[in-house]
Amino acid sequence: MAYWEQALTIFFLALHLIWWPISRLFASLAFLLAPFYRVAFFLLLPLIHAAHVLVNILSIPFSLAWLQRIETLYIYLGTAALIGCITGVLLYIIVQLLSSALNLHPSVVPKPRQRTRTVAEYRAAKATKKEESFHRAPTIPPGIMKKVPEFRRRKGLLSSAIIEEEDSDF
Repeated sequence: MAYWEQALTIFFLALHLIWWPISRLFASLAFLLAPFYRVAFFLLLPLIHAAHVLVNILSIPFSLAWLQRIETLYIYLGTAALIGCITGVLLYIIVQLLSSALNLHPSVVPKPRQRTRTVAEYRAAKATKKEESFHRAPTIPPGIMKKVPEFRRRKGLLSSAIIEEEDSDF
């Protein structure tokens, strides 16, 4: 035990001898730089004051007096959240049990999608179908095409008479 005490004494003595000149160097630097520090502190005083105000505003929610005023609301909302979570978990469990009992789960492996036609394939098929129907259509003689039925000529506003009223109530 005495050996460890001597070792610690020697260690701290060496540490003191090393630290003493370094501490004197720091003290002399602080003494020499004190005027610059005072000027910088004076110039930065508005920013320091604004930072203090900002910290005070941001720490308002963590003050104990404010939390004591809303304790009842906090307890009410916390209880409501807890009841909502428990109800949600119970509903989830009930739905899972019912869907597994009634075998309503979707199949695990999805069915592969059938390949559908692209737009270009659809248009090409439509064009060939149109050409085939055009070639299969019966030809109409030109004499029938020139003949226009009577009932078609009579339709329209030009073929009807516009009746004008001579007496006006206004």
